[in-house]
Amino acid sequence: MSENIYIYTEFQIKELEKNPNIISASKRSISYNPEFKTKAVKEYKKGKSLSQIFIEHGFNLEII
Repeated sequence: MSENIYIYTEFQIKELEKNPNIISASKRSISYNPEFKTKAVKEYKKGKSLSQIFIEHGFNLEII
């Protein structure tokens, strides 16, 4: 298990939770919608980069 040393601010948490692909966010973790996770894995297996997948699904890469 990898250790997440990044801590999200309250502002970042609120911004993350605006995305419908996120169930919840806390200072140390993000819980993604199961449908998004399944779709992201399928897209990744077809050759899309993780950055491309996240951008196409409305994520702010500066926060993630």
